[in-house]
Amino acid sequence: MLTWHAFLIYCGLYAIAVAVPGPGIVAIVARALGGGFRSTLPAIAGTAVGDLILMTLAVLGLALVAHALGGIFLVVKLAGAAYLIYLAYKYWTARTGDLIVAAPTGARQSFTSQLFLTLGNPKAIAFFAALLPTVIDLHHVSLVGYAQLASVTLVLLPAITLVYAALASRVRGLMSSARAQKRINRTAALVMAGAGLGVAVS
Repeated sequence: MLTWHAFLIYCGLYAIAVAVPGPGIVAIVARALGGGFRSTLPAIAGTAVGDLILMTLAVLGLALVAHALGGIFLVVKLAGAAYLIYLAYKYWTARTGDLIVAAPTGARQSFTSQLFLTLGNPKAIAFFAALLPTVIDLHHVSLVGYAQLASVTLVLLPAITLVYAALASRVRGLMSSARAQKRINRTAALVMAGAGLGVAVS
């Protein structure tokens, strides 16, 4: 079991890491703008699973190994960036009608793309590979301690990202004309393309 002191410090640092907008948050906001609040739920789940995998690797002592295998993570990162740019194209060319168009991907694709985006995110890798071991003694993490760390990921990350998604979908809901819909889709496309390029060059 983790000490409450270390656990609370980790909670604070992780909350800050999640709340500071990065490629994952940007992608979720773009999805909310393009498809509404519900369209972000699979993406948020994909982000949580990705962080859970990276945290598990850190606890098992493999995060440094994963960090050293830069070539593999580079492929994952570039694949995620390419998919974000593809989504940007889909948003940009989406047709508008009486209703604002939904996100151009299904739940499975949304979950998978966000999972790969998280696994290839240098910020997430650095947090779990470098910062986590400075706060938590990974040599003495029991099953209960691991469950505590996992609970932080599964509670804080969805809570914070859902706020971003709700705010973005609120803005989207205020604009219902076809012209406004087109602007929202174009904005979502630019945000998504920016996230893809940001991931690619980071």
